[in-house]
Amino acid sequence: MKQAFLAVAALALLFLLPHAARVGLAGDYLDPIRRITAQDEALYAASAIHAATAGDWLTPRFMGRYALYKPPLLIWAAGFCARVLGVSRLSLRLPAMLACALALGIIFLWTAELCTWQAGACAVLLVASNHLWHVLGSLAMTDALLAAFSTAALYALFCDPWLESRACLWGFSGAVAAAILTKSVAGFVPLAALAIYWLAAPPNYRPRLARVFLAFGLALALAAPWFLYQLAVHARWFWTEQVMVEILGYGAAAPPQTSQENQVAFYFMRMAIVDPVLLAVFLVAAPGFLRELRRRSAGALLLGCWLAVLAGSVLVWQYRNITYLLPMAAPMAIAATAYGPFSPRGATRWLAALVVLALAAKAATPLMPWGLSFAGGTVQPVAPLVSGYCARSRANELILVGADDDLCAAALPLPRLRYCLVGASAAAGPYAMDFPWMGISVTADQFNHLDRWTPVFRARLREWGLDSADPIATLILATSPAELAEVIRAHPSSDFLIPDRYRAAIEGAHSTHQVLAAGTTGKTEGREAPETLHWLLLARESAPRPAPPAWSCGLAN
Repeated sequence: MKQAFLAVAALALLFLLPHAARVGLAGDYLDPIRRITAQDEALYAASAIHAATAGDWLTPRFMGRYALYKPPLLIWAAGFCARVLGVSRLSLRLPAMLACALALGIIFLWTAELCTWQAGACAVLLVASNHLWHVLGSLAMTDALLAAFSTAALYALFCDPWLESRACLWGFSGAVAAAILTKSVAGFVPLAALAIYWLAAPPNYRPRLARVFLAFGLALALAAPWFLYQLAVHARWFWTEQVMVEILGYGAAAPPQTSQENQVAFYFMRMAIVDPVLLAVFLVAAPGFLRELRRRSAGALLLGCWLAVLAGSVLVWQYRNITYLLPMAAPMAIAATAYGPFSPRGATRWLAALVVLALAAKAATPLMPWGLSFAGGTVQPVAPLVSGYCARSRANELILVGADDDLCAAALPLPRLRYCLVGASAAAGPYAMDFPWMGISVTADQFNHLDRWTPVFRARLREWGLDSADPIATLILATSPAELAEVIRAHPSSDFLIPDRYRAAIEGAHSTHQVLAAGTTGKTEGREAPETLHWLLLARESAPRPAPPAWSCGLAN
């Protein structure tokens, strides 16, 4: 079966390759229903590029500040690939692609051992044709790594429910540690599944309690060093950003949501729309799966524990995000193909025909929420504009007004980048750090007198353990277009990219800047993106950059 595993993984990698190679950074929708883009990919990519180019591996940074909202495994892996292969979309996305491809190989082996190799092939096709798996598996996102590591951990437990073999014990613990280093508390899902499985499994398929504790201890020991280092070196920042904001703020409090449904309606509706085939096949298989659960079949119990923990975690975690459904694709597909009415050898061909037809239908409807797109381009309308500006190789700083690029400009080789939001206020409460006090976000007046404020902000950043001026004023908050006009007048040596909705702010800029209209058509290779018109203000005081860009300005296209 080793050859079959490698063949499945290789084919899965080829299936993900077109999307990963051709779609711009943060250039696809994570939630195709609400049209929420993959903004986090630009953030992770920028941190990975910084690690690869500046060598700051232990503590990720984003636009000069510490970036401790997530553990760094994705940034390490993407940064290593960028360091070895060069900075490109493909190198940054390669770790997630490899992890998802290998996870599909595991799904094949798992289902084949429970049923037949034909059922394993059907399970692989079900997962590979899942919209979330296709998109997240070809982007530099933590969700794909988490799903892959969770699948690997539970497969180790499936192979050796007693955890007696060294390979399975270390495989389970290592995969759990990798999941924790990828997404913090979400990485504990396999440990929770093991705990429930130990309570529910028949005695002859239950690991000894000592082995369970050993697996827990090994996983925590492997994951702990980075967390302990941050607590020792950047305790205040780490505790505030990852624990108080990311875990307690978004997980246990009542964070702002992108929709008004309750937890159950939100996730069920999105599962039904994004992958109706997987949901339907799983529901059809539910009676057979429940029979195996009542019989306390070890294989079914393990899948049931895994699904129960995943369902419970997405319902308990207060912030709603469609990407949290991704890890459920693997256990649902395995249960559907191994225990459903199509699992007998003679009936599998009907399931195979259904899955192949579904895959073809998804590929034929790429713009639908369940569709699979292999087209290039980006859904970010500003991405071609910032890439075009980057290609000018100017030495001036760029102030990007509106943040309409979803942060993809932060991953480009620009000498200096700032964002400016008009009419917005700084986030406060348990959902953000105190960036205004630190000077990371500043008012328009503070930015216009930045020389006076810089020593104050540097001293405050030192109190947080960051001795650098790089993050100061990376976000400017202007209360109105009139304040934006004052910023433009006060910074004649800065370049600006301004949405047309703030055209009034540039009326007096012709004396200090060259004003150019910049727009997009709204579509790139069939991808839907809103039309946009921006104004590019190029400072008349300018000098060419002393060196060409360190990597491609087309990263975001």
